[in-house]
Amino acid sequence: MHPVLEKFLAGIRALHQLDPKNLPQEVVAILVKMSPEELFKTCTQLAVLWHNIPTKDSALSLSGEEMQTLAEQYLQALIARVKESR
Repeated sequence: MHPVLEKFLAGIRALHQLDPKNLPQEVVAILVKMSPEELFKTCTQLAVLWHNIPTKDSALSLSGEEMQTLAEQYLQALIARVKESR
C-alpha cells in the first residue's frame, strides 16, 4: 500500500472520513495514478473498511458479492469526485 494511503488510514478517527467525498486531495491524487487492478483492490479495501460491521463470530460480515458491489459504488463515487474537481 502506498505510504500516503497508510498515513491516511492510520489517522482515521471516524468512518465518514472513508467516504470518497471526504478523502484528502493527496489520497485522491494517489488513487487516480493507480493501475485499474490496483485501484479496484484499494476501492474494495476502503469500501469494506467503511461498511463492514464485524460480528462476534466473524471479522468480515460482508459477502463477496456485497464487497464487489460496494467497491464498484465506491469507484463510481471517486470518479464523480474527480470529474467535479476538474
